[in-house]
Amino acid sequence: MNLRPTHTLRGLLILGTALLYGCGNLDRTTQYNLDFEYTDLQGRLTQWALPDTPYHGYITSRDTHCRHLGKASLRLEQSDPTKSGWAIFGQSLPDTLVAGREVELSGWLRTEGVSEGFADLYVVINEEEDYNLYPLDTLSRGIRGTTEWHRISLRKQIPESSSGVSIGGILKGPGRAWFDDFEIRIDGVPLRDPMAPAPKIHLTGQEKRELRKYIHPLKGCDPTEADSAELQLLDRLVGRSSVVALGENSHGASEIYRMKERMIRYLATHQGFDQVAFEAGMAEASLLDDYIRVGKGTAKAGIFGLGMWIWDTQEVLSLVEWMRQQNIHGDLIAFRGIDMQSADKAGELLYTMLNGDAAAQHLLEKIRQRLGRARTWNSVGSARIDPQLAREIRQDLDRLENRMEATASDAQTRTIEKQYVALIRQYLGMGLLCWRDRCMAENLLWIRQQNPESRIVLWAHNGHVTRSANMMGDLLDKELGKDYVSFGFTFHEGRYTGIAPDEQQQWQHDAQTAYPGTLEHLLHQLDEPIFLLDLRRMREERAPALEWINQTRFRHVGSVKVEEEFKDWNAADQFDYLIYIDRVTPSHLLF
Repeated sequence: MNLRPTHTLRGLLILGTALLYGCGNLDRTTQYNLDFEYTDLQGRLTQWALPDTPYHGYITSRDTHCRHLGKASLRLEQSDPTKSGWAIFGQSLPDTLVAGREVELSGWLRTEGVSEGFADLYVVINEEEDYNLYPLDTLSRGIRGTTEWHRISLRKQIPESSSGVSIGGILKGPGRAWFDDFEIRIDGVPLRDPMAPAPKIHLTGQEKRELRKYIHPLKGCDPTEADSAELQLLDRLVGRSSVVALGENSHGASEIYRMKERMIRYLATHQGFDQVAFEAGMAEASLLDDYIRVGKGTAKAGIFGLGMWIWDTQEVLSLVEWMRQQNIHGDLIAFRGIDMQSADKAGELLYTMLNGDAAAQHLLEKIRQRLGRARTWNSVGSARIDPQLAREIRQDLDRLENRMEATASDAQTRTIEKQYVALIRQYLGMGLLCWRDRCMAENLLWIRQQNPESRIVLWAHNGHVTRSANMMGDLLDKELGKDYVSFGFTFHEGRYTGIAPDEQQQWQHDAQTAYPGTLEHLLHQLDEPIFLLDLRRMREERAPALEWINQTRFRHVGSVKVEEEFKDWNAADQFDYLIYIDRVTPSHLLF
């Protein structure tokens, strides 16, 4: 989620899955809970990310009857074979602990009725994490059938350049497995599992007064609000940064979308921001930009053309129509996409640009036909690209680029054509969990390079704009430094729009009300319905509250309704600013 989210957790969230973090027993827990002894007040195992039962079809529990040592073990059992077919639990070890060292994970496993798969441990380097490898069933993998307790040990040398590793256990197929008495060794030395401090659940009067030094109350989220005086604080917070990222911890909260539009309107009219970049396909976004800039087509057609239901909302339509009016009045503002999860539109637009070069179009058509067969999906929605087809397509892309270099009519046309080819190449790299964020960062930087005088507002999920290792925000921060500013968003309670994991046609869901041990539970105690928390200033002044902020979990949903919504950590280090909204309502779908 190092207290940052694991790559495993981030990948499941990007792909629409959900994992569970324990907040720690409010009285006591160890730092890693390697013997599975500790739970929080909700009865969930602390420190471990666990599979979401409705999505994965596996139940995780603390078993006090079957154990190898101590009072309890972790039990993982398939409950619905129609779901993902496999599940994992895990946590993260940071680079400061493991980079350049040998990591050994050992633990005791017991199985019952594991007839079609296996139970095993895993140690995965973050940069190599690929969900297609977790359920890979090889001849000697793990433990099968019905067994008594077995000890398993895995060793892996971690590169100096790694941001850390994910560790944990896996069960594939029917049956149940028990995990207990884990041990981690770093270069042969056992890792201590000391007691960890309990998370804060109540703010004293003094703590409230101290925290109020860093908050800025906001009147509301309405983007049509005529009085923008209170947003003048953005002038100071943003400064002259050229990229301002606006996150969201749910892809379906109306108030978050509206607040982001309100901020975009202010930044465009008062700070000269003239590019809005969405977590949406780069090629697909060009069609919506045609409507915004010159009125070609319709707003709804352009939004639907993005191919992501999360943007098919009245709230996004409001932003788009405002951007169109800005262009009509001569205040130019463009709409961009940075994503690369599909190559269809890039191939289509590139084919049109190559009009007049029949040989190039024929070669591209050959590429497009194979692209349609290159990708498959595993049981948790992770993409897998056929390696042989990918090699063949890349070879033809090389030939196509060589021809484009010789035939492009002008430098600008060549640049755009090459970017569409780059999007296809990015698509062929899908699989690694950090790949998409790396590509989105590259595409955002390409937009910035093509528009060096522009200022860009970036609209994406909290998980992408965060400074967690290998995420888009982390990569942009390393490249841009103070030229990159990020705003995270969160809320205390309410309802949101999301996909139901049980495939029912239900779009609106109750959010978990923030409970003791979460950041939102503490921020709610300030009795301010909407406010901005200045985390950057808190870091500069080393505010005491930073410690408890980083020791509590905060909300991370995405596009899917999940059981446990509080699974992110370390909020004080992930963003420059955090916007808190006490209660949210569902976004309004256009369909």
